[in-house]
Amino acid sequence: MEVTIALLVSGILIAIVYVAFAVVSNSYHAFVFKNEESADLAQLDLLLSRDFRRADLIEKTDSGLFFKNNNDGIRYVLNSDYIVRINGITDTFKFKTTRTSMLFEQHAVETGPDPLNNRIDELELDLLLHNDKMTFHYYKQYSSANLFEQDTHAGN
Repeated sequence: MEVTIALLVSGILIAIVYVAFAVVSNSYHAFVFKNEESADLAQLDLLLSRDFRRADLIEKTDSGLFFKNNNDGIRYVLNSDYIVRINGITDTFKFKTTRTSMLFEQHAVETGPDPLNNRIDELELDLLLHNDKMTFHYYKQYSSANLFEQDTHAGN
């Protein structure tokens, strides 16, 4: 009889420890997942900010953005389910994009054959993170020399 009670108590204790372990393990995995998503979002924000600062010209394309630099170009593909940054190495950021606004001098930019009409100086992105909408705003301050250099008709 005592052995049966000891087995019953030890079985209950093992079940309690197992449930506690499962709860802690699930909480830890959720924490790691949220941290990885937050780190990816911080990396995307850092890269976009840096690319806006360093670019000589930013153009709207059919699929997203193109940053022209002296050395090379960086392409961003903006999809509703992810953002891809292509610069030799391809980075994919899996964030849902709910809204994208590209402006030049506070006017909406539409893609067309003339690259000067595709130039943007402002980008607003609405992304979903943990079912919360987050708005990111980027602005490029072009120098007058840079604008004259890009516009072949400006000096005429």
